[in-house]
Amino acid sequence: MNYIKKYGEYFCIILFSTLLFPAVLKYGSAFFTDLRYQEIIASEQYSVPAIATAVGISLLLPAAVWEFLRRNRISAADFFKANLPLAFLGVQYFLPPSFPLLIIFLILLSLSAGRTAALCKDVVLPDYGKKRTLAALCLIVILYAAFGAIQQYHSLNTLAMSWFDWGHFFECLYNFFHGKPFHLNLNGGSFLGSRFTPTLVLLLPVVATGSPFLFFFAGSLLVCSGAIFVFLIAKSGKASNSESFLWGIWYLLIPGITNMNLPLIDGPHEVFLLFPLILAAFYCAINKKIIPAVILILLSLGVRETIGIISAGYGFLLFINKKRKAGLLLFCLSLLYVVLTLKVLMPLFDPPVQGTYAHVGFYSHLGNNITEIALSPLLKADVFFSSLFNKHNLLFWCMLLLPFAALASNALLFLLPLLPEFVMVSVDRRFDTQTVLRHYQASILLVLIIATLWGLKRMREGKIHIPYKYLFSGLDSFDLCRGISGICMAAAFFSFFVFTQFPGLSATDPQRRSTDNGVITTWDDARPALERIKKLLPERASITAGPRLASMLIPQHDIHFKFAPDEKTLQDYVLIENFFSFYFPEDKLSRYLIQSPHWELLHQEFVDERSIQLFKRSAKPLKKEPPVRKMPQTLWEKAGQLIPLPLNDLEIRAVQTAHDTLRFGVRITKKRSNDAGFRIHLNFADGTEMKFFTSFCNGRFPADLAQTGDTFFFAVRFPAGKQITGCRVNVVELKSAVAPQ
Repeated sequence: MNYIKKYGEYFCIILFSTLLFPAVLKYGSAFFTDLRYQEIIASEQYSVPAIATAVGISLLLPAAVWEFLRRNRISAADFFKANLPLAFLGVQYFLPPSFPLLIIFLILLSLSAGRTAALCKDVVLPDYGKKRTLAALCLIVILYAAFGAIQQYHSLNTLAMSWFDWGHFFECLYNFFHGKPFHLNLNGGSFLGSRFTPTLVLLLPVVATGSPFLFFFAGSLLVCSGAIFVFLIAKSGKASNSESFLWGIWYLLIPGITNMNLPLIDGPHEVFLLFPLILAAFYCAINKKIIPAVILILLSLGVRETIGIISAGYGFLLFINKKRKAGLLLFCLSLLYVVLTLKVLMPLFDPPVQGTYAHVGFYSHLGNNITEIALSPLLKADVFFSSLFNKHNLLFWCMLLLPFAALASNALLFLLPLLPEFVMVSVDRRFDTQTVLRHYQASILLVLIIATLWGLKRMREGKIHIPYKYLFSGLDSFDLCRGISGICMAAAFFSFFVFTQFPGLSATDPQRRSTDNGVITTWDDARPALERIKKLLPERASITAGPRLASMLIPQHDIHFKFAPDEKTLQDYVLIENFFSFYFPEDKLSRYLIQSPHWELLHQEFVDERSIQLFKRSAKPLKKEPPVRKMPQTLWEKAGQLIPLPLNDLEIRAVQTAHDTLRFGVRITKKRSNDAGFRIHLNFADGTEMKFFTSFCNGRFPADLAQTGDTFFFAVRFPAGKQITGCRVNVVELKSAVAPQ
């Protein structure tokens, strides 16, 4: 017994490190987590760095917790009992990684952390005073927002960020300074016709600078500033300064919040304004500051046309809490605002819409108009409920609810306002709505945050109606409030590592992509190429451009998106990004312009493995010949050494023509159905390597338009003095992009 008492703590550390190791290895370092498709993708399975990382985390985490418990006189037996949920993780050794198992891993890890925290009844957090603590949190918020802006700017410069949605907001505000408030070049109309967002004018001072970076920073700051109001709300619920500070950090770690601080796909969004407005309104309301609360609510209604549904939910909440007049008034006015906005105000700004809400198309499987969609649970019950209840949505709900469920469940009535928005997001036919990567769950997050903070307040007051004690079964003595708070904070902390696009973590990162061999690589910086292209464009030129390239050209140029091969819809300049499927079939347009006698290929750049082409309308018809040559078979056989390919429609030969140049020839041996790109890998005697990419005819003529026997040559320059020891050529099939249905 003395031996067990003496070494029991070390036994616990070794045991729980052993149980943690397989899960940490699979879900924290060795595998790539695709949050959009909810899949675990092998990337560098069980490499030495991955194993070292997993060993380090699985040793340090229990050791750190144990040191914390030792200071609070917790026995090894209590620590063992508190962490019994981790016993399941040992079976991860024998199970293939999957997204459902990842969810279970996080739930068990959070439960163990909460059970451990519940043992620390005598912990007294240091108190540095409200002003100092709040100042420290404000500094963290500013730094966190600045980091988010830097990452967004990098995403913009690597062509990972689309014009949708940030470009719309930036442009409609920037046009204020050109006498066209809320005007969009995309459709030549007012942005208020598609989204009723008059509160966006609060961002006019930022847009006046013309700086995308400052706009990114403002968007991130709006999201992160919610932490300050979470601190103030927690303080109003009688939490200490240090505990309120921890709740502010909890807010910043929520995956949905972190991903909106790092919106690497869409950039800043209108809904970001809701975080300071709604949370500040709630803070004012619970402190009986009614007039500021009403003003903030009115401003929030102008952020999004459907936000009135949330405020109507809070009206219903007031009504059933015996505040009948105030609740009924808020409920009726909110719904009236939504109806008037959708049916009257928005059509005034966009007459072609004629009273039809533009977003109805996202629910076309449920009905053709708002009334049919609202009645779909009755009219199309099978379609509605199959869209709502499925495996994909279930996993999405788990991702979303993990940091909240424990405490939010203690304020069930406060969850009522999220139900309509929760259903709307879940049955939306767009795949990306059901993920914590995007902004679609902003309203849901706000309701969950408020419910969690209210649940914390009720628990501190002893108002507990949920049998939480079963979560702590087996423990002799525990602090329930600290334990439940620990579950929430741990869930946010652990979810942060696997459900965010934070650079370097395992979740989906739009700045990275998986190559043919599973290796994650980073897109190249496109700024130098775009700067060279900008020099060829006159000031304020009218340009037809794709959604990512357009983001690099505002606010200097007039951007249009109508990508139809029609002379009437194209502007004088067309800027195309080929070989990367997204919103528009840009490569199809490239085929049209390459063959048309009315367009000149003015300039071309290769960035990463994408071809950026600038076309200019020609005043006179141009005589165009395919930039390929016919070559006799005997001459082709002397063009260089044949490189083996697993294809029967292409042949490639290579020959070194100078000390720093390798010439490649490509010949069509059979009619192709796709365009082709060529990824060249050169290995040198000194152990270094070089990569090069080009497309068929260097992007000036698609391979699928070429005929059998057509040949072209391209050269690859490498540093002088290097000795080539290996050359590998991979053919990349470049299929046409397909616009979404």
